[in-house]
Amino acid sequence: MFTSFTLSQAGMARRHLRIKEPGWRHGLAINGLGAVTTAVVTVVIAVTKFSHGAWAVMVFVPVMVWLLVRLNRQYEQEHRELDEDLPVFDASTVHRPIAVLLVQDLGRETVHALQYVKTIRAEETHAIHFARDERSTKAIRRAWDQLGIDVPLKVERSDGDLATSIARYVKSFPGDADVNVIIPGPASMGFVERLRISRRGAQLAKALLPLERARITVVRDHLGPGHPVNETIGGGHRLRVLPRPNHRAVVLVDKLDRASLEAVRYALGLAPTEVRAVHAAVDVENQEQLMRRWMELGVPVELDVIECWDRNVARSLERYVVELMGRHSEVTVVMPRRDDARLSHRLLHDRTSRKIARALGRYEHVDLAVVPYYFGKQPSLGAVGRLT
Repeated sequence: MFTSFTLSQAGMARRHLRIKEPGWRHGLAINGLGAVTTAVVTVVIAVTKFSHGAWAVMVFVPVMVWLLVRLNRQYEQEHRELDEDLPVFDASTVHRPIAVLLVQDLGRETVHALQYVKTIRAEETHAIHFARDERSTKAIRRAWDQLGIDVPLKVERSDGDLATSIARYVKSFPGDADVNVIIPGPASMGFVERLRISRRGAQLAKALLPLERARITVVRDHLGPGHPVNETIGGGHRLRVLPRPNHRAVVLVDKLDRASLEAVRYALGLAPTEVRAVHAAVDVENQEQLMRRWMELGVPVELDVIECWDRNVARSLERYVVELMGRHSEVTVVMPRRDDARLSHRLLHDRTSRKIARALGRYEHVDLAVVPYYFGKQPSLGAVGRLT
């Protein structure tokens, strides 16, 4: 308590010396005397009560102050990197992606991932299978040909580690190409399955980190209408995979910075029939600043502002997305995330994305694309994790 009194009085005395407002000498005398008096009491208590617990205050308070100063410097650095000198939005930086579909088997998961690839209308589509077992590889290739899928299946040698194998294949594309790695996932996941997929996604994201324009998309299987169907031609079965007729992309924007602009570029690159941006307003000042900067930077996407009086962002966004759903529509929700390669810094950031993922994850044909911006890297660098 007396430590806080000392710091408070000393801070006021320093303020008087810096500002020198009218009557500052009188205030300096009062606060200076208060700082000296409470400092003396602090020293007396520290000495007399040292073995009774005062040592903990003497050790932990400087450590906490040092940590808070480091944290403040980190946030200031992130603010400079994200917000300063933002350029006007350049539509020429938006490119159609190259889709790389990972084929491990021919289950529902793979077929639905293929449908999503067709829905985003990628510039090129590569279905790739990394061979580990010769017998299973031949079975997959034979079933792929028998179903008559119109995307050729490529078989590559596995380097033992799936993440390394995928990264090696992605490196073969031109450096200026946007590459989306599509990974099929199960319809529902338990705790163990979620940990396994999260670990695999983290390994792949780390492997692709040096590749500036590589992204990851995990497509989960789901039930409901609008799925691929089998048709019989000449007595044989053929798999007919059609894209969804309507594809809407919704970019979640809390503030306008380089991370949000990268999410907008990603959404436009998917070539959807409609692109929107939405902001859940919990602060009027932030809302007005966002709208002003949105117009100044010429972002070519309509911005919707929805009121969020109860500060439950996930619920407000869920209602907004549900209104856009339709029987023949695919809705991709694109969410920017400010990320850091270091775990200690990742723990400092908001976990609202998990609440939004849980709120939207139960809807059919509603997808969540998380577009991370890695500090210290180019804006286009990162991996995109998508949950259907």
